[in-house]
Amino acid sequence: MTKYNDEELRLINQLLLGIFLVGDFAYFLSLNYAIFPWFALAGSSIGLATVVLCWTGTKYFMFNISLILTTIVFSLAYNWGAIF
Repeated sequence: MTKYNDEELRLINQLLLGIFLVGDFAYFLSLNYAIFPWFALAGSSIGLATVVLCWTGTKYFMFNISLILTTIVFSLAYNWGAIF
C-alpha cells in the first residue's frame, strides 16, 4: 500500500469514527430521555474534540471536524419536532 493510500484510509477512518461515536451517543440519549438532551450531546462532543485537539494538535483535525458537524446534524434531527 502506498503512503497516499494509507493517508486516505486514515482520513476516512477519522471521519467515520466521529460520525459513529456521535450517532451512537445521540441514539442512546434519544432512547433514554423523553426530551432529547441536546446540551449533553453538544457538551460531550465539544469536550472530546477539545481534549483530542489539546493532546494531538492538528494530527486528528478531520476527527474533530466530523465530531462537531455530526453533533450539529444529530441535534437538529432529534430536536426537529421541538424546533418547528
